[in-house]
Amino acid sequence: MKLVLDENSTFVDVGCHVGEVMDQALKLSPNGHHFAYEPIPSLYNDLKFKYKNICEVRNVALSDYSGESDFHHVLSNPAYSGIKKRAYPKNEKIKKIKIKTSTLDIELLNEKRVDLLKIDVEGGEYGVLKGSEKVIEKFHPVIIFEHGLGASDYYNTNSEDIFIFFENIRYEIFTLKGFLKKSLPLLKDQFNNLYYKNEEYYFLAMIKV
Repeated sequence: MKLVLDENSTFVDVGCHVGEVMDQALKLSPNGHHFAYEPIPSLYNDLKFKYKNICEVRNVALSDYSGESDFHHVLSNPAYSGIKKRAYPKNEKIKKIKIKTSTLDIELLNEKRVDLLKIDVEGGEYGVLKGSEKVIEKFHPVIIFEHGLGASDYYNTNSEDIFIFFENIRYEIFTLKGFLKKSLPLLKDQFNNLYYKNEEYYFLAMIKV
């Protein structure tokens, strides 16, 4: 994050959870305008209190459509929660709730800048990206995203969908370690192999330079 953010940067946290990543962004960009998206009501309320007058916290699930949706709140392990119910490592206690949905293009297109976008939505990242195309085209943010087999497939998407999406907007994909080491971007076959072998879950995408 230090390589991307300055003291005035705008950070967008999609799937903020308890704010571990937002905390880092606030330290690096104390003068920035930041946005946290968290659909789980209890976590949203905690974030509103934690970040009062510091960043905008919105009780919305981001996707590629605006409206309302069922949401599977995993009470026993909230980090697994998502719009789609998926397989979990063990038996979990789940409560189905109704949540509001929106797109980043609706939410942030009129902002002055978006420098870093983090997406961690338990498999729904392709929908978030599709709903962010205008924002990405306008601001060219660096994008950190989670993507893994066992989650995205419940949304009927896979690594090829993600790769083609970024390829079409002239973005390149790196592993986080690869980006820090200034390695070459991943080729499609490399990205697919990491996905299907479950060898990496977190990636970084940025516009070709």
